[in-house]
Amino acid sequence: MASAVWLAFILSALGAPSGHQLYRPGRIWRLKNIGKRSGYLYRRYQRLKVQIPGAEKDHMSGLSEAVAKERRPACTADKSTPSQLPSTSFRRTRGRSGVFTFTPAQPETIDDSPELSEPSISGEQILLNDKGSGPKLSVLDHEKLIQSFQDNDVKLVHLPKIWGSLINSPDVDFNTIDYIPKKAKELLTTSFQGCTSRILQVETSQDNSTVKLVIELQDKQLIESVIIAHDNYNALCVSSQVGCRMGCRFCATGTMGLIRNLTTGEILEQLLLANKIRPIRNVVFMGMGEPLDNFDAVLGAIKGIHDTRMFNLGIGHITVSTVGIVPAMYRLADEVPKVALAVSLHAPDQDLRERLVPSGKVNRMDDILSAMDYYLDRSPHHSFIQYTVIDGVNDSEDHARSLARALRSRRVKVNLIPCNPTMKLGFNTPSRNAMEIMKNTLLEEGFLCFIRDSTESGRDVSGACGQLALSTIEKKER
Repeated sequence: MASAVWLAFILSALGAPSGHQLYRPGRIWRLKNIGKRSGYLYRRYQRLKVQIPGAEKDHMSGLSEAVAKERRPACTADKSTPSQLPSTSFRRTRGRSGVFTFTPAQPETIDDSPELSEPSISGEQILLNDKGSGPKLSVLDHEKLIQSFQDNDVKLVHLPKIWGSLINSPDVDFNTIDYIPKKAKELLTTSFQGCTSRILQVETSQDNSTVKLVIELQDKQLIESVIIAHDNYNALCVSSQVGCRMGCRFCATGTMGLIRNLTTGEILEQLLLANKIRPIRNVVFMGMGEPLDNFDAVLGAIKGIHDTRMFNLGIGHITVSTVGIVPAMYRLADEVPKVALAVSLHAPDQDLRERLVPSGKVNRMDDILSAMDYYLDRSPHHSFIQYTVIDGVNDSEDHARSLARALRSRRVKVNLIPCNPTMKLGFNTPSRNAMEIMKNTLLEEGFLCFIRDSTESGRDVSGACGQLALSTIEKKER
């Protein structure tokens, strides 16, 4: 009892509230500058709480039941069901000044509002079922991983360690990662997988400038990614869908139709796997699929590519190409305006574009250019105009001048892409002379214009622009 009296004397000297007032919700008191004895006094205080009259009368505080009831937070639960509130505990923290603070834990309120179920995603994306069996989510699917950690009270501070270990070794065993809690390891093992896809085939062009990766997903679907070597860096062309529903007449992927969307993790895994072959500096969303037709997953992938805890690439080193989905273009400008935007026009006017790009009937050329203007108002970058030049279709000087009139006064760079011949599609590569005439015409009209010879690289492995998927799918069927 003498120690209790001594403790009460010291607490009163420090200005701490006495008796049951110590338990008032929200009240914070401090032990200031008492050196090594602070921990001892706190432990003594915890042992002697039961000796303070009224300390155990109510689970919220030492107040009388009437006062406690008055202070109890309101909740929306049914009055016939007693509220399950936690017992009082104190949390000990230490600030920068070295002062220890003891804060009563706040009671939880009860929310009986109806739970909102996540919208169904049909068969386009792989989902983890309730029991954790079946296909697993990729650890690179960062939004799902963060949500899972939060739901299971695992600190997010462990994420950089997990992602760093995976990026260094795609086959990492989570149980071998040091300094992460056991609960995190169990969660990662049961619900997630380090890398859900694998490289099925690697094909390198004769000039060693292009490497095509055939990647098998965990549901056995195939996608293709292409590493393109430039003078002092490598760029990775990633896919965003298995197949594509835009149906561009000159593109091999368009012949497949849309099979399903890729998840954020599956898009990022392409970068993970490609980095093991060649170091990647730039990422372009110009592979299989229409990126803005799978907007949420692509947005998540952009954030993961740029995140300093993950791949840490500059936001200006990411380019999103679109055939022109107008609402998504506006959203992209609002969400990530610093990402480079490439608009695939392929024609100088609406009539010709509808014949080459069937989706142009819905997303008209004028509307696409207006959405591009909205992006340019918010972005520090030029916008890129992708123009596939097809022999005898859109390769004349008149076509170039019509394109210049359509793009007048806009801050754009025009990329002329020679059509790469693809079996069954029937389009041919234009002559070099026709390409040069178009380029010079656009330069005369005041536009930056380039002939993208790099898009022809990889023809010998069917890895050039517009050639992805068809040969691989045919080989798989045989």
